[in-house]
Amino acid sequence: MAEMTSVQREWLIREFGRRLQLPYPMGLLEMLEESLELYRRYFPLLFGLALVPALLSVFLAFFPTLLQTTPGLYTALFIVGFVVSYLLTAIVAFIGYGAQIWAAGKIVLGQPVGFGEAWVAVLRRAVALFFTLFLAIFPTMAGVLLCGIGVLVTTTLFFAVLEQVVLLEGVAYFRAIARHVRLVWNDWLKVLGFLLVAYLVIVVAQLLLGWGGAMGLMSVEIAREALPLPTYLSLVFISNLWNQLANALVMPYWSVFLTLLYFDLRARREAHDLQVLLQRWETLGAAKS
Repeated sequence: MAEMTSVQREWLIREFGRRLQLPYPMGLLEMLEESLELYRRYFPLLFGLALVPALLSVFLAFFPTLLQTTPGLYTALFIVGFVVSYLLTAIVAFIGYGAQIWAAGKIVLGQPVGFGEAWVAVLRRAVALFFTLFLAIFPTMAGVLLCGIGVLVTTTLFFAVLEQVVLLEGVAYFRAIARHVRLVWNDWLKVLGFLLVAYLVIVVAQLLLGWGGAMGLMSVEIAREALPLPTYLSLVFISNLWNQLANALVMPYWSVFLTLLYFDLRARREAHDLQVLLQRWETLGAAKS
C-alpha cells in the first residue's frame, strides 16, 4: 500500500468527521447534536420539503369539516368525502416524508441536493416504497401476537430505517426487508433505545410548538354552537394550520436523525464511512495539487 502523503494526512486529520461529512459511527448524544446541526444548516430545504405536504394537509383535512357544515348533504356523500380527503392526506404526507429522507441522505453524504430533485426521486420510488412498507407490516404485527412489548422489537427489526434502505439504496420488497434485518440485527437493542429517545425529543418539541393549535381546536369545538359558521370554520382552519406548521418544523429533524442512524449502522457493519472516504480519495489529490 502506498504511503500516505503529508498533504493527505493533514487533510484527513483536519477534515475527518463532521467537516468531511463522512457517515461515521456516532453515539446517541452526538447523533442528536449532529441531527440538529444538519437541520439548522439545511433548514430552508428541509423545512420547505415538509411545508408542502403540511399545507396540502391543512386544506385536505379542512374539507371534511366544510362538508359537515353543509346543509342537506347526504351522509353517504360525507363519508366518501371524508375517506377520500384523509386518504389523500396520508399519500401527501407519505411522499413528503420520503422527500425529506432522500434529501437527508444526500446531505449526510455531502452531496448536492435540490428541492425538485428530492420530490422527483421519491415519486419514482413511491410505488416500490409503499408495497415494501406494506409487506413489512405482517412480520411487524407478529410482535403484537407474541406480547405487547414485542411490537417494539419487531418494529425495530423490520421498520426502523426501512425507508432509507429503499430510497437510498434502490432495493425494494423482500430484498429490502431482508437487507434491513441484516443491518439492524446485531444492534437492535441500541437502535430501539436511539429511536425511543429521539421520539421523546420529537414529542416534546411537537407539544411545545403545537399546543396553541390543539387548544384552539378544543376551544372551538366547545364553543361551536355559540359561534357563527364563518367564524367557526376560520378558527378550525387556523388551528389546523398551526398544528401542521408545528409538524413541519419538527419532522425534518426526525428524518435527519433516522438517516444518520441508518448510516451509523452501515458504518459499523460495512465500514461504509471508509468506502465513502476511498471514493473521494482520488479527487482529494487533484483538489490539493
